[in-house]
Amino acid sequence: MKFIYITLALSLTLLFSCKKDNNNTGTEYANEMYHSEAYEPLSQIVDEKNADYNSNPNNPYKMNMRKPVSNTLKINKFNPNFGNQGVIVPTTYHINKDSFELSGRTLKSPLKAKTTFLADSAILVEQGKVLYTNFCSHCHGETGQGNGAVGVVYKGVPSYSKGRVKTDTEGHIWHTITFGRNRMWSHASQINPEDRWKIVLYVQTLQNQE
Repeated sequence: MKFIYITLALSLTLLFSCKKDNNNTGTEYANEMYHSEAYEPLSQIVDEKNADYNSNPNNPYKMNMRKPVSNTLKINKFNPNFGNQGVIVPTTYHINKDSFELSGRTLKSPLKAKTTFLADSAILVEQGKVLYTNFCSHCHGETGQGNGAVGVVYKGVPSYSKGRVKTDTEGHIWHTITFGRNRMWSHASQINPEDRWKIVLYVQTLQNQE
């Protein structure tokens, strides 16, 4: 009989304790499993007596940010160490998007500086061709005549082997891929700087075709 009374009491307690309250999420056990503790990376309170103490005990020196891995590059930043020193100016990638002619005069391919044998150059050009096919041929066409499937509809895509574009330097081409020009949009978010230079090498072969 006593067991029945206890069971009834617990049932009534549970029944009346249930009510709709959108502001009450209920009791959480091991709430760290539901709500991870966030560490603000750009500000850090190291004083444990401070009410706003915010320091990650799992990192060296309780830092909120880990030191980047060696040779890590920021997104869309040019690596001044790529290629031979002295060939690339560290501020190369920070040329203004409107400085097309400046790029044409000053930017030189680091791949050419790295290439010692003709075989190396052929490999880079072939890699550039693959990249060109993937990213450029839909507008510029397989042979760079501006007659790709999209280029025919989009209109105004120039030929690499005719007119002004035939005389564009490697700096001009790299600048165009990076920042866009006229109706062409920037491809910097899709193609990393080294691959852009490979495309430049291949485009230069299309400039020189008859």
